[in-house]
Amino acid sequence: MNAPATLLEAKQLTRHYLVSQGWFKPKATVRALDGVSFTLTPGKTLAVVGESGCGKSTLARQVTMIEAPSGGELRMGGVNVADADGAERKRIRPLVQMVFQNPYASLNPRKKVGAMLEEPLIINTALTKSERVAKAQAMMAKVGLRPEHFGRYPHMFSGGQRQRIAIARALMLDPKVIVADEPVSALDVSIQAQVLNLLMDIQDASGVAYLFISHNLSVVEHIADEVLVMYLGKTVEHGGKQQIFSRPLHPYTKALLASTPRIDPALRQQKIILRGELPSPLAPPPGCAFSNRCPHAVDRCREIVPTLQSFEDRLVACHRVSEIA
Repeated sequence: MNAPATLLEAKQLTRHYLVSQGWFKPKATVRALDGVSFTLTPGKTLAVVGESGCGKSTLARQVTMIEAPSGGELRMGGVNVADADGAERKRIRPLVQMVFQNPYASLNPRKKVGAMLEEPLIINTALTKSERVAKAQAMMAKVGLRPEHFGRYPHMFSGGQRQRIAIARALMLDPKVIVADEPVSALDVSIQAQVLNLLMDIQDASGVAYLFISHNLSVVEHIADEVLVMYLGKTVEHGGKQQIFSRPLHPYTKALLASTPRIDPALRQQKIILRGELPSPLAPPPGCAFSNRCPHAVDRCREIVPTLQSFEDRLVACHRVSEIA
C-alpha cells in the first residue's frame, strides 16, 4: 500500500524577531519558533498544543505565508515557499487557508455573507458572477447555512453560524490545507461539538488536511490524528494521538494532560503542579527550556539542549526519557 502524498512539509522551521530593549541597548532576539519539523498528509489532522507563548500562532503565520520564516524550509507541493518568487507564492497561497479564533472579529461587519464568500473567487479565479454566486450558495449549503443567509450581514448571526461562514470562506478556493487557530475556543461547548463535527465531515468528503492549533486537549483528543507538543518555540513531543494521550512521555506533556478535566474517574490522572514561571523568550535558560520547572531535571538538563529522539513510536526531546518512561 502506497504512503499518502505529503501536502506540506516543514523542516527545522524557525522564526526570530528583533525587539527593542530601550534606549542605548542592543536589540534582543526572540526565538518564537526554533526548529520545528512536521508533515501534513491528505485527510489527516495534526494538532499543535502548548500553553500561551509557546509559538503556536507564529507557526500558523508561517504555514499560511503571512510571514516568511527566518530559517528552515516550508515545502508545499515540492516548492520551498521561503525561496519562491512572487508569482510562485501567488500560485501556492490559495492552497493554504485559515480559520481564525474569533468569529466576531474575523468577518467584515460591512459586507454581506455572499460578498465575503465571493471575494476569494474574484481575486483568484476568472469565474463569472453567476458562477461565483452558485459556488458560494453551494458552499453555504455544505456548512449548514440556508439560502436566505446569502444576503445578510454578520451581526445577524450567532457565534456558531459566524464560524460556519468563516469555514465556508476558507473552503471557497478548494484548499489542500486549512490552518485552524483555536477555531472553537470562542464558542459555547454545545456549539463547539457542532463545528468540530462539521470540520471532520468536510475532511472526510474533501481530503483536506488540518493544522489544528488549540490549548483545549479535550477538543484535540476528539479531532486529531497526530499531536505536536510545543514549549518555548521548540517541539518537545510529537506522535500519534493514541500514544500521546494514553502514555505521555515528556514531563511537560504529562503536566498538560494531567490538567485536562475528565468525567470518567478511571481516566483521571494525578495533578502535576509545575513550579516556577514560563521562561522569557528573550532570555531562555541554557540547556532544556523546561528544566527550571521539570521535577526530573538534573545537571545535564540544565546544560545541554535535548534533541528530538525516537522513543516508543514517537519523537521526544528529553535527556531522561528512557529513565522516567
